[in-house]
Amino acid sequence: MASLSQSQLQLMARAAKQLLPRVTFNAGWKKLYQLWQIGEPDGAEKYLYLTHKDYALLREMAQNNSGLDILALDFDVPRQQMSQLSANEKYANISPDADYVLIKLAPNIVQSLFSTSAVDSVVEVLTVLGSSLRLKVDAAVALCQQLKITQLIVVENLDSFDNLFAYSFTPELQPIIDNCMVLYRGSHDYSPAGRKHFLHLIAALKLDVIAFTDLDPAGLMIANTLEHCHSMIVPQWVLEAPDKLLAISQINSVSDFDKQHKQSAYLNNILSQGTVASVVFTPQWVSLIQWLSRNRVSIKQQHMLAKSLSLSLLKIHS
Repeated sequence: MASLSQSQLQLMARAAKQLLPRVTFNAGWKKLYQLWQIGEPDGAEKYLYLTHKDYALLREMAQNNSGLDILALDFDVPRQQMSQLSANEKYANISPDADYVLIKLAPNIVQSLFSTSAVDSVVEVLTVLGSSLRLKVDAAVALCQQLKITQLIVVENLDSFDNLFAYSFTPELQPIIDNCMVLYRGSHDYSPAGRKHFLHLIAALKLDVIAFTDLDPAGLMIANTLEHCHSMIVPQWVLEAPDKLLAISQINSVSDFDKQHKQSAYLNNILSQGTVASVVFTPQWVSLIQWLSRNRVSIKQQHMLAKSLSLSLLKIHS
């Protein structure tokens, strides 16, 4: 017999917890009735009547089938944990990658580890020095606490995440970069769910979350919807000499901008509202959206590096 689905288990759980004397005899309950013949349909087959004994039997049959107790369902666990309860580990809502994040540490932080007991072995230090770290979300939160991280840079693209410390930054931004943790936003092989979980858990730590994205509608939308993010990294010329920025050859892709209809509509909606959920946007942020739309701007992170653009910090809201 095939495993029960999540929805079937939840259907039984809702009724069993309330000990409902009858349930609507819909398609879900009809399948369960055909499977076990538990309960009594009325003559019109509009309702299925269930007794306390019926619920006890449903609970037993569901547990035999799935390994799960319908009175204590919890699908928000990793697959490894679910496999200890059920033969169907895919009941778990947390997929294997969703409990991990990809991070790296600023060189200043890495160097400081040599003179502390924050790491236990040279091998661990070399791992940090070599590249990025794929950590469980809880371990990444613990690392933030252990190293007293105050600045978190969330990077949109993986190659820009890998090369972040090769970019040029203004003197005001450089100290932040020198002492930050870098987090990959997630895509493809690295689930964004891990990043979302991590950002949710660090809320209590009150880290300064900064977005580094492409300079296009999609990038601005990412920055504005990123949990706890109040600032983003942009080319300094955006703030001081936007015409000079657009005058650089082979840097702006109007055709790519034209493909981002939904993201542009999102930004235009921000302009029309002025505020979103009582959040007041800074004049710089509003001006950036207007300039981006007016000039059909799409400048990728890779071009910011290739053109050696100096990068600065722009406040989205206070």
